[in-house]
Amino acid sequence: MKKFKNILFVSQGLSNHSDSIGQALKLSYNNRAPLKGMIFCPPLPDNLIQYQASYENSLIHNVSEQIKDSREIHNIPEANVSFPLEVVSGEKPAVNIIHAVHKGSHDLLIKDAEPLDDNDEGFKAMDMTLLRKCPSPVWLNRPSRKPRSKRRVAVAIDPVIASDEHKGLCMRLLELSRSIADSCDSRLHVLSCWEYQLERYLDSHAWIKIEDEELNAEIEKARVEHREALEHIIKESGVNGEIIVHHLHGLPDDVIPHWVDENEIDVLVMGTLARTGIPGFVIGNTAENIVRSVTCSLVALKPQGFVSPLT
Repeated sequence: MKKFKNILFVSQGLSNHSDSIGQALKLSYNNRAPLKGMIFCPPLPDNLIQYQASYENSLIHNVSEQIKDSREIHNIPEANVSFPLEVVSGEKPAVNIIHAVHKGSHDLLIKDAEPLDDNDEGFKAMDMTLLRKCPSPVWLNRPSRKPRSKRRVAVAIDPVIASDEHKGLCMRLLELSRSIADSCDSRLHVLSCWEYQLERYLDSHAWIKIEDEELNAEIEKARVEHREALEHIIKESGVNGEIIVHHLHGLPDDVIPHWVDENEIDVLVMGTLARTGIPGFVIGNTAENIVRSVTCSLVALKPQGFVSPLT
């Protein structure tokens, strides 16, 4: 399922052991999508400006060598996927990246997640700005020791449709995660969390006398209705290939990070909620809690019509 049409890869030009370049090449090849590389770096001070050209050339050389190695590993020659590079320097990397995404009409941004300190979770400030304000889907890649053909891809879906915007986001999440899974182990794990809205209240208040059978019947009804809605949205999306459904009981921000870790998921695809057309995007509370707790790679998708305050 070809869904990406114009990919931007962002690097800081440093030597590293990331395979983000390989992921970008593979997606570009599988989707027949143009691929462009942007190397972002801090500017040199005025007293060192005479070194600017050699400084930028060294960064281009580093990334070009990484691209060359990755081409050999994945057997993707330049004739199949070109990878032009551009150097951009500035004091506000997230702003420059978002401007480049908007100017180039890119429909996917791939970059390495900023490295975390030991035992930290979530993402650092620059990555959080991209998640909140970048108009395109954002793929924040983290290193994995698994070969790409063994990496697991999961997508989080809320099938209780509240609006046409919400439904459109669910469809795009399923389509894009299917495309990503095709470049990994080909299986797509679809996870969705359900909970009877009054379950916690009625189960813990002795003053409300509801028989266990009655409460259990309401809980089971909520489970069945949610599962049916999930199956319906998957079927309506038309995604094919191997799909494994995980219907999880509990609140998403409590359940999803633990489930992702326990099941060794390498890439989590999820949506963020926005009021379209209103500048100053803020990730919905549930999505933000999940983002701040996961340790795998993340692909975040905004609803259609989102307007970045930085473009």
